[in-house]
Amino acid sequence: MSDDVLLRATDIVKSYSSRTKNLGQRTPNRAVNGVSLDIRRGETLGIVGESGCGKSTLARCIVQLLPVTSGSVQFNGVELTGLSRRQLRPHRRQMQLVFQDPYASLNPRRTVGDIVGDPMRINRVASHDDINDRVRDLFVTVGLDPNSLRRYPHEFSGGQRQRIGIARSLSLNPSLVVADEPVSALDVSVQAQVLNLMADLQERFNLTYLFIAHDLGVVRHVSDRVGVMYLGEIVELGDAEALYDTPLHPYTEALLSVVPELNDTDAPRRERILISGDVPDPSDRPSGCSFHPRCPVATEICTTQKPEFVELRPGRMVACHHPRNLDAAPLTVPPPTPPVA
Repeated sequence: MSDDVLLRATDIVKSYSSRTKNLGQRTPNRAVNGVSLDIRRGETLGIVGESGCGKSTLARCIVQLLPVTSGSVQFNGVELTGLSRRQLRPHRRQMQLVFQDPYASLNPRRTVGDIVGDPMRINRVASHDDINDRVRDLFVTVGLDPNSLRRYPHEFSGGQRQRIGIARSLSLNPSLVVADEPVSALDVSVQAQVLNLMADLQERFNLTYLFIAHDLGVVRHVSDRVGVMYLGEIVELGDAEALYDTPLHPYTEALLSVVPELNDTDAPRRERILISGDVPDPSDRPSGCSFHPRCPVATEICTTQKPEFVELRPGRMVACHHPRNLDAAPLTVPPPTPPVA
């Protein structure tokens, strides 16, 4: 693994057993189906997709909150899959989560000071007095009053609770923070404050983010690269601005067509693309391309042959038999230079 890659996931599969209608037989339900990705040091990798596409399951597999069915997760060059809980502990200190719901993710029976200090107590990384000083410093860092440590979560607003969750995630000085839809439960104005805070903390502490969201508009502004998930698979991955300007996969193009755009630009407005049908059942996946039952440009090959996840443009990976906007994106291999006469 190269020095600039902090985490590498290879062919991650997470399956559950689900009952079928046929005499109660169990069939595998693949919430994550062969996902491979790298997260580079200091970057923000965004993962976006519809609800139920496997984003949160992938995040939990990466930090080993869920055991993977198959595949490999390497963090700082160490293979995490197969390690015992004791062996995982020093690595888990370096990987922390910010949860989606700021109301349910904080214990209502404990003070917020205890909540933020608990990771340090559990891991025994500091004395009692040092932990109290560290908690006060963290509250100042995330923009909260350090004199409110003895208050309870219900005494704070949603945005303040999410700041408490962020402070807790920073208590062990992690390298990687996995943010699982950290602003989806907040008002729009509060969302901007939390996103700005996360950007400031990343620069200050040299953090690496895996940012999970369902809103491509939010992901574009916080991410260096974006991966688009559909039915447990990454269907497109690339630079955030390039992916937004020239989506290659029809699913990405449809998601972007519903993102609100400002009217003060000269750029033409995107045509609204409506995707028909519902997301297929993961326990009964379509043959060929998983998106073909809903794809507006699907052909016969899409129904029979699964597309490979390949690099069609510099840093642009896509799994599609009929990629879009190829003329607008630069070529991976430049055209040959004509010989000099």
